[in-house]
Formats: sequence, C-alpha cells, structure tokens
Amino acid sequence: MRPGDPSDASSNLQGLARRIRGLRERRGLTQEEFAERCAISVSFVSLLERGERNPSYDTLLQVAAALELPLWELFRLEDAGAHRLVEWVRVRGLGRGDVDRLLAVADVMFSGSPGAATPAAREPVPASCTAPDCGRPVLARGLCTAHYHRARRKKAPSQGTPPGSEGAP
Repeated sequence: MRPGDPSDASSNLQGLARRIRGLRERRGLTQEEFAERCAISVSFVSLLERGERNPSYDTLLQVAAALELPLWELFRLEDAGAHRLVEWVRVRGLGRGDVDRLLAVADVMFSGSPGAATPAAREPVPASCTAPDCGRPVLARGLCTAHYHRARRKKAPSQGTPPGSEGAP
C-alpha cells in the first residue's frame, strides 16, 4: 500500500477504535460513564469505538484524559503475547477469581532477578503451632508435639481407675 492510501487510514482508524474500547472496558467504564468523562455524547462514543468517526485532536485529548493516560498511549500497539494470553483465558472460560489465582502463581514464578533462587530452591519455612503463645514447629493438625499429645489425651476415653488402685486409701 502507498502512504496515504484510504484503506490504510481506515485500518488505522479501526485499530484506534479497538484500542479505545479495550482501554475503556479494562477500566470498567460503561459507554455512558466514559462519554460523561470525555464531555461527548454516548452515540459519539459508540461511533468512535466502531471506527465510524475520525476523532479530532481535541477529542483524543479528552479521551486520553478520561482514561487517565498520556495521549501517546492511545496509539501504542498491543503486544501480540498479550493477545495470546487473553485468548487462552477466554477459551478456558476463566473468571476473575481464576485470573487472580493465575496472576498470584505467575508472581511467585517470576519474582526476583534472573538467576535468583527459585521458590522451590529456597529453604522452606516450617509451620508454627497454632496454639496461643506457642511458636514451636508443627507435628500434626497444626499443633506442636506437646499440644498434639495433650489434645489426644483429652479425646481419649477415660479407662477408669488404674489396676491395683481399687480400695486404696
């Protein structure tokens, strides 16, 4: 295509339209809320997001301000890797909670600098006893040895009096 080709301009306008809509949706704004922030009509927002209107410089400034972004951010091309990740999440039908858990795992996986010890290579931190004012290591059921055996003795059925103690004064 030659520079200035009308189909190239249309393609760029469609890309800008998709970008504006994506940024608005990521911020959780409805078209009505977005229009109010931009001081433009809802119908104009709809036309912008469909690529049916060529926004003026002033309108682009209002859009950027409403999205709390610098103007150049409206024209930044998205990374293809981000699209792959979004598609992966969409295909699997992951909800917000699933994505939050996925991000938590990614934070742990990729935290630290390259070459730093991975979480699996770090020294494990032993669990502490859940009994009040006790910080000893856990044996089982969240309790240290002393608290675990004390709890077991409380649960054990009483066996009566010990042998040989009948009739003792």
